[in-house]
Amino acid sequence: MSIDQQKRQDLLGKLSRQFRYTAPALALVASGGALDAMASDQSVDATPSEAPSALLLASNHAQAEGEAQAEGEAEGEAEGESQAEGEGEAEGEGEGEAQAEGEGEAEGSSGTGERTAQVSRPEGYEPGYDESGDNPKDLIERGKALFNDPSLSTNGLSCASCHGPDGQSGYQDSFNQPYPHQVSMGVNQFGMETVHADEMVQLCMVAPMAAEPLDWASDDLAALSAYVVHARARFAGEAEGDCNDER
Repeated sequence: MSIDQQKRQDLLGKLSRQFRYTAPALALVASGGALDAMASDQSVDATPSEAPSALLLASNHAQAEGEAQAEGEAEGEAEGESQAEGEGEAEGEGEGEAQAEGEGEAEGSSGTGERTAQVSRPEGYEPGYDESGDNPKDLIERGKALFNDPSLSTNGLSCASCHGPDGQSGYQDSFNQPYPHQVSMGVNQFGMETVHADEMVQLCMVAPMAAEPLDWASDDLAALSAYVVHARARFAGEAEGDCNDER
């Protein structure tokens, strides 16, 4: 065999081995699964098993990196959603608490308003007694009997339980002033700056005596109010003795 023929065969052998190594790389590159890196000048001395192994390792590495990146993005989205849900729940709870507080305040105001309406003179009301003190003796005497009557209450109390049988105990200094005047229970429990004598009777009926207010047109309310006016005049030194001593 001539030298030229020998060189030609060696060259064809090298090209054949190189094609075997580069063909898998080209196929993987075409499918998007490998690196471009299978260079055409790869050493012909590499063993046939080295090139595919390197390509598979590179492909697996790229796939693993892609999966890790996808998992990281998914975890980030999940954390963002969880945080948003937590913030939404916190805002919802805050709004719910604020709403509950607002409703509680509104209900409290409404409850006070209803209690005040119970003991306040209604529109068009005309008292059945004279708040200046010009009341008949029999009306005052009837009022005194009711003042000492525990059957008006639901808890066994009467007006006399707090103010004595003659109506001269348990008052504040404001009781020296003519009606209408300020009463602490009216201010603190009913939001009323001043009360009339009949409103004072209704305050005592609803609060200490735990009963329903008297009918505003009733003789009982007129008699009790007349007695309270008389008791106030005696307490302030504007009248003497009890109603039974008057002529």
